[in-house]
Order: sequence, then structure tokens, then C-alpha cells
Amino acid sequence: MMLAEKRFVTHKLIIPGAIEDRLYQRRILEQARRKNTLVILPTALGKTMIALLLAIERIDFGKVLFLAPTRPLVQQHCKTFMDKTLLEKGELATAMGSMAPEKRVQIYSRSRVIFATPQCILNDIERGLLNLENFSLIIFDEAHRARGNYAYVKIADYYIKQAKQPLILGLTASPGGRREKIEEICRNLHIEAIECRTDEDEDVKPYVHPISISWVSIKLPESYKRLSKKLREMLAEEIKGIKSMGFLSNVPPEKITRRELIALNEELQRRLNSGGGEKLYDLKIHATAALSLAHMIELIETQGPETLSAFIEKTLIPMASEGSRGHKAILYNPAFRDIEGLLYACLWDGNPKINELIRLLKSQMDENQNSKVIVFTQYRDTVKTIMKALENISNLKVERFVGQADRENEPGMSQSQQRVVIDKLRSGEINVLVATSIAEEGLDIPDVDHVIFYEPVPSEIRYIQRRGRTGRRVAGKVTILMAEGTLDEAFYWSSLLKARKMKQIVKQLKGSTTKVESGEYRRLFEFMP
Repeated sequence: MMLAEKRFVTHKLIIPGAIEDRLYQRRILEQARRKNTLVILPTALGKTMIALLLAIERIDFGKVLFLAPTRPLVQQHCKTFMDKTLLEKGELATAMGSMAPEKRVQIYSRSRVIFATPQCILNDIERGLLNLENFSLIIFDEAHRARGNYAYVKIADYYIKQAKQPLILGLTASPGGRREKIEEICRNLHIEAIECRTDEDEDVKPYVHPISISWVSIKLPESYKRLSKKLREMLAEEIKGIKSMGFLSNVPPEKITRRELIALNEELQRRLNSGGGEKLYDLKIHATAALSLAHMIELIETQGPETLSAFIEKTLIPMASEGSRGHKAILYNPAFRDIEGLLYACLWDGNPKINELIRLLKSQMDENQNSKVIVFTQYRDTVKTIMKALENISNLKVERFVGQADRENEPGMSQSQQRVVIDKLRSGEINVLVATSIAEEGLDIPDVDHVIFYEPVPSEIRYIQRRGRTGRRVAGKVTILMAEGTLDEAFYWSSLLKARKMKQIVKQLKGSTTKVESGEYRRLFEFMP
């Protein structure tokens, strides 16, 4: 239930009636004014508004830098400030790597709030084009990215060293399901306090709409199972070869994951680049073949034969033709002839996930002809398959939504093209968006009635981001398609368990504070399991 009466924030720099006054946001701001703070807040509960309110206070003490991972998200945040504040146009600016360096230097000098991607800012700091001395606040949006070598990490270090009056605000809906992940974010961003809310907190409940989450179990045809079994037999042979050379020896063959194979391939490549011997080349052949076979198993089980066929045509055969011995090992394996025949049988039997997706979409439109739906999928080739399946179905007005990069003769979408599609969804010109991960994070995509996962994702962060695309202004629905007895089930339960664990950790973190001394955190995590 929404609050009976809306109140609005009043400030000399805020347009009257532009920002709703919410108690939980004020409470979070009280902490964020005093300490470097990580804000963990469910999607659609106004993380950007908290950042805006803090920013207009801090510009009395210096400039504000608002960082976001992508250019569309950077532009979106800038537009929010333009729409809701009385700051002049010249006081708000975006800094892009595509601009001439001289223009960026002018922006850093003249503007009061600067919106940018982290890599652009890091490059300019290291080139001496930007000094953070006079910045009173840095906002790190999607702060869960502040791990490893991501640019956020170095920028935070430079800022703490250079700024006269530093203050850091990190924003995320999903910091990760492990204590170590959250510790790393806090350490890398010099966080001193954590403010978090869940949809169960009393001061948040009035603003949260219910989301109905269900999964649909899909039985795969026998042809799919035979193909998966044959691929697994081929994979077992490659794993046997790897183990005979002394690698992955402590892991049962059936327990070896694609992630472990990726790690092995990366390690072997590093050794080969450092001058490894002939034995490593032989091992790399097995490792490359094993990784490709594991990927093929995932494709037939979670995506369908169309996407597997596209992988063979666009990747496996071309890579073998270019000399990849690992890919040649698959193609020249006598068992691959069986794969081709089994794949043809799968294509003939059709794709039960596509059939179920069509049923769900028709049912949604019958229930509410003004519905808006996002269908999420992992792969562009699956987007293409879905688009083809939906193109002639009445009441469905469908557009794809993918990233900017071109892939295997499949064109990407420019930022302007992405904006056009989002505007079409907002206006009702289209009612179904078929999207890859580009639509999961950050972008101001209109609220939708129904989100459909074409496949589960093993990441709790991506699970939460996909789910958060509905239930923003009205009650929403999430449906997850899951093929029985496949990797879909493993991915589903993995993401669900991680999300639950993350929620428990977030509850424990509520109101916790810490002080960083000599790189060690004293209180923040001492009570965590």
C-alpha cells in the first residue's frame, strides 16, 4: 500500500514537487553526510534520489563526480539532475572518452556536477588532465563492480589521496551473496558505513509493490537428451586427457564446471605466453575442446538447438578453419557426425521453451492488452530465434534490445537506437522487449508488468537486476523457464540460494559502521557468519 499522502523535498536547488520526501531516504542521508557510505537498496527505491540530494548539499564545498558503468547510464543520471534540479545547464555536464581531451578539461574546470564513465576518468587522472583535489563528493553507481582491476578501485584511491574534503557514496541493489565480495567492495571504496534496506523494513514497505515469482518446468524432447548425452561423452574424453597430464586431478569429471575450465584455459594461456613447452600446447588443445563442449551442452540444455547450431556455424567451424587445434579436435572427432545428426533431429522436434514463451505472452496479453513484457535471455542468437518465433503473432509488438558491439555479422545497437526502443516501450508502440544482459543494469527502462527469464542465471546480482525490472509502480510478475534435469535447474537454485544469503547478509549489515586503519576493518564484519 502506498503512503496516503505524498510530501516533497524542499530545497533552493530542487524544482518544487520534483522529489518525494521519503523517511528511509532521509535516514540514509543522515549517515551518508558524515561518512563514506555504501547504500544497499532494492531496485526502484530511489538510490539516484539519495545521490542527488547529497550532491546538491556537497556542491557548496566543491565539485561532484557521478560515475556509472555505461554511457547510457551516465546520460540518464545527468538527465535526472536536469529534470529535478534548478542547476543551470552549464553546471551539469557529461565527460566522455569520445570528446577531445581539451573539452573534457574545460568541463572539469567549469561544471559543478560531472557525470562520466570510470575508465574515462581514470585515464584523465593518470594523464594529468584531472585532479580530484576540489571534488567534495564522488558517487559510485553500481558499486558492486568495485572489485579486482575495475577502474572504480583506482579512482577511489586517487580521490582519498588528492581531495581536500573527500566523501564517497556507493550505490547498489545487489552487492553479492558472499561476505568476501562485500568486504572487497568496502575496502576498495574506502567505505566507513553501510546503510541498507530490504523490502521488509517498515520504512520501506509503503513504497514496495508485490512481485509474484514462479517457474515453469519444461520437459525436453528425447532428441535433446540424446544430444546432451553424446556431448557429455565427448567432454568426458577431453577431461580424461586433461587429468592424464596432471591437471584437475582432484575434481571428479562429472563435477568439473565451465568456470573451472575457463580458469584452466586462462592459466594455460598465461603459461604459454611466458614460453611454456610442447606439453602445454597439447594440454591447451584438450582444455579448449573441453570448454567448447561444455558450452555446447549449456546451449542445447538451456537455449535450444537453434542457438547451438549458430555456435557451430559461427564459432566452431570458423575457429577450426583458422587453425584452432582445440576446435579441430571436436570437428574431426568421429563422434561429431553423430552430433550433427542428433542436432538435426532436435531442430525437427522444435523448441519447447519457445512454445512455452509464446503461451505465456499470449496469456499475458489476453489478461491485459496494455501489458508490457521483457523477455531476458543470455545470447544474441537466442534473441534472434525468439524474434523470429514472435514476429507473426497477433497482439505482440516486439523489438530486440542488445548491446552496441557487432557480433558474428549480427549488428549491435547504438545508444540512439537503444533510446528509440526504450521510448517505444514507454509509449506502448511496442509491448515486448527481447533483451540480453544490457537491459539488466541501470538503464531507465519503463516499468513492465511481466519479466520472463528464458533461462535462469547463476548470478544472484543478475537475478535481482532482472527481477527488479517489474514491480516498480504497480504489482509485477516474474516467470522463469526451466528445462527439467538440466543446467537450468542448477543455475536456478544457485541464484536463489545466493540471493537469499545476500538478503540475510544485508539485514545483518543494517546500521553497521567501520573505521579503516592500516587497511584493516575492525567492526564491520565481526558479527557475520
